[in-house]
Amino acid sequence: MQALENTGRIVADELRKAERSINLAARDTAQFLLTTLEATEAHRLSPAMAQRTVKATVAALAALVEGQDQMAMRAHPFTEKVGRQLGLTETNWGEGAPKPAMTALEAAYRETV
Repeated sequence: MQALENTGRIVADELRKAERSINLAARDTAQFLLTTLEATEAHRLSPAMAQRTVKATVAALAALVEGQDQMAMRAHPFTEKVGRQLGLTETNWGEGAPKPAMTALEAAYRETV
């Protein structure tokens, strides 16, 4: 059982790292968009010159937000569900449960499944 608990902690830690990476990437991408728009304004460039960059950056940001949604609404509940089926408790996941309290989200998830 100890090996299973250790694996549970590793999975939870990796899930947190992945979510944090997505959050940081979204933040950095949003900052890049802001910087691009400010540079365009500061140098009085035509918005058409930055249009492709802005459009690509907005698309990248949208993809990151979709990735956040997939991690928060699919990976988290699924990972916790599998963990419970294996007999793991929140304690087995280590400090900081892999996701916030899910009573409302679990109810919504069960309604969709």
